[in-house]
Amino acid sequence: MEEKTYIDRLIDFAWNFGPKVLLALALLVVGLWVIRRLTHAFDKFLRKRDVDDSLRPFFVSLQDVGLKVLLLLVVASMVGLETTSFIAIFSAIAFSVGLALQGSLGNFASGVLILLFRPYKVGDLLTVDGKIGIVTEIQIFSTVLMTDLGKKIIIPNGKVTEGSIENIVQGEEVLVEVTLLLDSDTDLTVVQAAAEAAATRCPWLVKGRPSEVVLVGQSRDDIKVDIAWCTTGEHYMATADFIHGALREEFVARGIKIAKERRKESL
Repeated sequence: MEEKTYIDRLIDFAWNFGPKVLLALALLVVGLWVIRRLTHAFDKFLRKRDVDDSLRPFFVSLQDVGLKVLLLLVVASMVGLETTSFIAIFSAIAFSVGLALQGSLGNFASGVLILLFRPYKVGDLLTVDGKIGIVTEIQIFSTVLMTDLGKKIIIPNGKVTEGSIENIVQGEEVLVEVTLLLDSDTDLTVVQAAAEAAATRCPWLVKGRPSEVVLVGQSRDDIKVDIAWCTTGEHYMATADFIHGALREEFVARGIKIAKERRKESL
């Protein structure tokens, strides 16, 4: 009699919950198939939008995990499991992790914005917070610069997005500028000739763009002159180093003298 009771209970349980379990399993199988197709389509969409290769896998995996968690919650509710407590636990865990990783999450969000909007790219000459170097890597948490001395500078992405940056873009024309104090009797036509002679010796200057010599200030004892040459972003540092030495040699050959800095003493 007791054995029959157990069998009856098992039959009742299967009759009451069997359809729900079968329906939930069917939904799970179909849902996983749909999620796989959606993930593949989302990945193709990101590729067509030229989303950075270091960022695309993160977005794809985030979408995949999010949809699978949502599917599991729906399946659990179909078989009668209470999902409210699970959602509360997940929310508490997410809140705690967010507080613990507040700084890292800020750098991560900045990295996402940099990779999406591309204010600079690998190969550009970047100046951030007084540090200057060629961009060698754009990571999800930081940007890596390499100086002309071979030093590697790792800057958190949050630092990059919170302030102003100077970007000399690779392949774009840019001016290499020198500001000098010269003796007040210096002939600017001689300075222009020296600048042009220095330019002809530099292999990285843009052809057809003459040197610029501009008088920006003068006093009784000296004049301030800006001299500029046009080059491209990837050759900016090499041009600046070369042109300083070449200009000095041309000044010596033409007798152009650099004015001595004078300190005004208060009486």
